Amino acid sequence: MSRFSSPTSPSSQARGFTLVELLVVIAIIGVLVGLLLPAVQAAREAARRMQCKNNVKQIALGMTMHEHTFGHYPYSRTGSLWRILDFVEQSTLADTFNEAKHPNYAIPTSSEYRWGYNASIGTDWSNKADLVVAAGTSLSVFQCPSATGTRTVEDSGVALGVADYTTPRVPALRPVGHPLYYQSGEPQMQFSTAMTPASGSRNRNPLNKGGKARDITDGLSNTMMYYECVGSPELFVRGKVAALTGGASLAWAGRGDGVKMRAYASDNLTADTSGSNRGLSSSGDPTMPDTPTDCSASSAWEATIDTCGNYSVMNHTNKSQPYSFHSGTVNVGMCDGSSRSLSETVDIGVFLNLMLRNDGQVLGEY
Repeated sequence: MSRFSSPTSPSSQARGFTLVELLVVIAIIGVLVGLLLPAVQAAREAARRMQCKNNVKQIALGMTMHEHTFGHYPYSRTGSLWRILDFVEQSTLADTFNEAKHPNYAIPTSSEYRWGYNASIGTDWSNKADLVVAAGTSLSVFQCPSATGTRTVEDSGVALGVADYTTPRVPALRPVGHPLYYQSGEPQMQFSTAMTPASGSRNRNPLNKGGKARDITDGLSNTMMYYECVGSPELFVRGKVAALTGGASLAWAGRGDGVKMRAYASDNLTADTSGSNRGLSSSGDPTMPDTPTDCSASSAWEATIDTCGNYSVMNHTNKSQPYSFHSGTVNVGMCDGSSRSLSETVDIGVFLNLMLRNDGQVLGEY
C-alpha cells in the first residue's frame, strides 16, 4: 500500500441532511404552498366564474335560436331549458322529449303543466321510462361549476337534474315612482319579461307560447333573460347551508322555472318568510305607495319598501332571489345573447328595468 494512501476518514464520507436542516426545508416548502394555494384557488374560481358566465350566454343564445326557429320564445312557466336541448348540443335528450306523448296533452289540467309524470293524475307519458332517465341527467351547461350539494331535485318520486339558472319573475321591490307599484293588490302595468306571452296569459298550459323578440321594445341588450339561482335543492343563506331542502328547487326538465323574487332582512339567517311585509298603493295613485309600517319584517313579498334600507334582494338566499356562489356578483344572460356579471349592490331600480322588456324606463349605469 502506498505510504500516501490511508483508510477513508469520517470527514471524507458523504454527509446527509441533519434533522434541523430537513425541518427548515419542510417549513420553507409549507410557507411556499401556503402562499401559492390562495392564488391557485382564486385562479380556479375565476375559471369557474367564466364558465358559469358562459353557461348563461349559451342559454340566452339557445333561447334566441328557439325564437328564430319557431317564431317565439319558450313559455317559461312550463319549463324552458328542456326546450332548447337541440340548441345546446343535446340532440339525443331533445329527441326523447320531443317523442313524448301525454294521454291528456290536448286538454292539460293544472297538474299537468310540466312534462313530468305526476302520480296524482294516474296517467303516464308514452315513453315515461326514457323520460325519467333523461330528466335525471346532469347537464353542465345548466349548472354552475362552483355549485355544491345534492344536485338532484325530487318531483313525484323522480330525481331530476338540477338547474342553477332561471327566468325572472315579479321582483320584490319597486323604486319610488316606478309604474309597477301595486294599487289595492294589483299591478299597475303588465309585468312582462322576455318570455311572457304577448297576451299576458300566465296559465300553465304546456301549449302556451312565450313572447317574441319584437315584443322586447326596450331593446335586446337592455333586457335580461336568465340569471343565477344556485344550489338547489339545499337552502343556502349568506353562503352557508341553512337546510337540506328549501331552496328554489330548480330542475332543467321543467320544475321551478321562474323564481318569484323576495327581499330578506339582513339578519334573517333562515330565510324565514312568516313575517313578510307587503306594500300596496290604496291611495288611487299608482306611483305613490302606502307608507311601510313595519321595516322590521323578516322579508318582503311584492313590497314597495325599498326606503327601509335593510333588505337584501340579491345573494342573501337561493330561496327566491338571484343567488350566486361567486362572491359579490350574479351572472345574467341578456336577450341579445350576451352575458354579464352584475354586482350584488346594483341599484334595484336598474335591476327591475333590466327584468322588464317593455316598461319604457331609462336604464341607468350598471
